[in-house]
Amino acid sequence: MLAVKIVILFAMMACVLTETINFKPCEINDCDISEVRVEPCTRDNENAVCKLRRRKPSRMEFSFTPNFDADTLEASLVTVKDGGNELPLITMDRDACKYTKCPLKSGESQNYAVDIPIEKKFPLDTYKIKWTFKASSGKQCCFLHEIKLVR
Repeated sequence: MLAVKIVILFAMMACVLTETINFKPCEINDCDISEVRVEPCTRDNENAVCKLRRRKPSRMEFSFTPNFDADTLEASLVTVKDGGNELPLITMDRDACKYTKCPLKSGESQNYAVDIPIEKKFPLDTYKIKWTFKASSGKQCCFLHEIKLVR
């Protein structure tokens, strides 16, 4: 009985630490993205940007329904600078099929979840993050959100 209570407590703690965040689909987006979640995510209110600590891993998850079929999917994560310049996170594993079910089937809902290291060398700042998941056909899932790196 004690073991069951401990499991329930940890499950409740995980729900508190994971936050559903605001996001914006990209102009070119061939998916229905229903939810984006970040763990841990501390923020001042539900519309505020997630504050992530450097040197602590962060988990990003999103739920989506592709409007295309694909055998493979390539992931990219970039920060979008003023003027639209993009700076990629080069340490990210680009094989999205390691973190979601492949092949993708049009109309089938699924989840993507990956741990992202927040390295000490990343400057403290607010960042616009762009996630892109591209099939070999050129079809893609794409969305943007913001984070703030703190000490």
